[in-house]
Amino acid sequence: MTMDRKRLPVARDLYAELAKKSPARVYLFLGEDEGEKDKAVRRIADIVLKGDGAEHALGRFHCETGELMQAADFALSRSMFSNARVCVMLNIDSALASASGAALLGEVLESLPDSTTLVMTSRANRPPAGLQAVSGMGVFQFWPPFEKDLSGYIVRTLKAEGISIDAGAARSLVDLLGRNVRAVDGALEKLRNSGLDRLTEETALSLIGGEKEGSVFEFVDALFCGDRSSFARLKNLIENNCPELLILNQISRRADSIERFHMAVRSGETEEEALRKASVPPRSGEAFVEMARLNPITKIKRIYPLIGAADRALKSHRVSKSVAASPLFDLSYGMFAIDSPIMA
Repeated sequence: MTMDRKRLPVARDLYAELAKKSPARVYLFLGEDEGEKDKAVRRIADIVLKGDGAEHALGRFHCETGELMQAADFALSRSMFSNARVCVMLNIDSALASASGAALLGEVLESLPDSTTLVMTSRANRPPAGLQAVSGMGVFQFWPPFEKDLSGYIVRTLKAEGISIDAGAARSLVDLLGRNVRAVDGALEKLRNSGLDRLTEETALSLIGGEKEGSVFEFVDALFCGDRSSFARLKNLIENNCPELLILNQISRRADSIERFHMAVRSGETEEEALRKASVPPRSGEAFVEMARLNPITKIKRIYPLIGAADRALKSHRVSKSVAASPLFDLSYGMFAIDSPIMA
């Protein structure tokens, strides 16, 4: 039996439902807004798992890359670490494209243990053909948000963090990132980590950047990774009128984060705890650890005087108008010239 086509409830209806009652055992999330789907999955997992072994009890599987069998094993087995499980099957259409996949999915739906909550997703706007109906299945539509809604979301989210942003700057960010909640959330994380309490359009766009211009964060990543493309990135930023003190601020903040990480590790803390102390988001942890390896604490302590010299030069009135003569280039060359061991 297939599901009838009808007007479907949307994300806000799901959140209202979750506020009143326990989650359903099976969900189907439809539509293009992958970022909002991610938020809905996290909301359901927070309720179902209650933090009980969540790192082992939440599984995400991509059906389009052949992970249906692993998803089925996860959904039908019980966790050693938690009394509950949340299984997310992404792009379920791919599983239904073959008779064997459709049969396996049907078996999962018929045999799903009471301890497992299953969330299936599809980028289509209608339930996929061949997906059997399950009693109590929650089917929700995730439409891409309107530009004005995303602009308001940016302003509200930053205001809650004590950061003000021009309405025009928020609209420009939406123009740059598109109607993509996941991309906007990633940008908001960067803006929160900037250390600034007021963002103009110029500053916000400089921090986030675009495919052509690159961003301050990409430059800082390249610089601390010893990538010589950082010089071209820096030239590009300055030529596009990115405030040089803003760039310096991000270099200084990155040095501080690496130093905090090294100090925490030296004091006996785990790598995970050290990353938290360095204010590094989990998804950036592996790249940050490699960056810290390339910048031992002995090197970081030699970078600070270079940062101080650049700060004094930028705040003087004698800075050359030449891009190549920017104190930031002196700082960058100085960082490359430091001879440091591989590990602290």
